[in-house]
Amino acid sequence: MAAKNSKASTQPSGEALSPKHEAFVQAYVSREMNGTKAYRAVYPGIKSDDVAGAAAARLLGNVRVQARIAEIMRAGAERAEVTVEQVLRELAKIGFSDIRKAVTWRTEMVAREDEEERKGGESVVRVTRVLLPRLSIVPSEEMNPDMAAAIAQISQGPNGQVRVRLHDKHAALVSIGKHLGMFTDHFKVDAVYAISEEPMSAEEWKKQFVKGQ
Repeated sequence: MAAKNSKASTQPSGEALSPKHEAFVQAYVSREMNGTKAYRAVYPGIKSDDVAGAAAARLLGNVRVQARIAEIMRAGAERAEVTVEQVLRELAKIGFSDIRKAVTWRTEMVAREDEEERKGGESVVRVTRVLLPRLSIVPSEEMNPDMAAAIAQISQGPNGQVRVRLHDKHAALVSIGKHLGMFTDHFKVDAVYAISEEPMSAEEWKKQFVKGQ
């Protein structure tokens, strides 16, 4: 959304970017923030992804380029009236969705009639009871709007089979967790140093090492 409106936004105050750098910024925000693709779009003569990626990284480290990208993204979000709260709310619908609010399933005892022909041309109808799975989708007019937002696809096959697929719950929860700062790695390093005036034998070194564990 930001990419469609980016060209109409104004340059930040101060010295404007060069035409090539501005083109790179426009390509960057319209290509899923992929610097390599953006650089190769502006400089088609570059055939190597490694070279393009390194050059893009240098451009993205430029303060004026960073400011221009931030301005475009901010302008796009303002036009779309998108807020962090809204994004998190939509992610929460996916991350905490429960498929039982969209689909119901159970087994039913069903009477099945089978006609059996006996000798002499006599027909006998046999009734047997079998357990069959039953699956049904909650009607759209009755479905909770939050649950409907979490559904990625509902389809029906040629034989009548129904498929309901939700959006990726794991990806949504990871995005929420990253925003909340939940996924921070902690490392604990214990080091033991010993200084001896006299050289130690291998056996003494071993004892010292075991002691420090």
